[in-house]
Amino acid sequence: MDTTVVRVRRSLLWQGLLVVCAIALPLLLTLYWLAIPVGAGWWVLGAQALLMIALVVAGVRYASMRVTVSAAELMIVPFLSGSRNVELADVARAIVLRLRRTGGTDPVTQMFVLDADGALLLRMRGEFWEDDAINTIASRLVTAPVEHVQNAVTLDELQRSNPDMLTWFERRPQRSR
Repeated sequence: MDTTVVRVRRSLLWQGLLVVCAIALPLLLTLYWLAIPVGAGWWVLGAQALLMIALVVAGVRYASMRVTVSAAELMIVPFLSGSRNVELADVARAIVLRLRRTGGTDPVTQMFVLDADGALLLRMRGEFWEDDAINTIASRLVTAPVEHVQNAVTLDELQRSNPDMLTWFERRPQRSR
């Protein structure tokens, strides 16, 4: 069995950088316009340099996100933390569903890979990963059953049925009932 590598949507990186530039450019121009006459332009330049470094680091981290499946393991390179290797023998099941957020738009495909205790090993969100990438990884998980949920699931239903698959802020949302 060969190795399969899937990467996140590159278009999100460019959209995010465009938004940051659209916000930062007028803000920085205004700050320079106000700071240079009083001799504080160096502070703005320092802040701009820090912003640029943060953008480069975030861009590199986002661009390096990937999921790799080989015959024996699943290698996950997430955005924030370091890479993790998971033996395919440790994967007990995977769930592919379409999640509908409260007040959201169309449902988004998501895949949850769980171990025997129900602990989350990998979550692929359709906001970041193409549906084809999610389905490719699901098809390569040959050691575990992959459950495809036919109907869209709401976040409330997922909170009740499998809260451990969600992040802490998805488990405790603010409700206005």
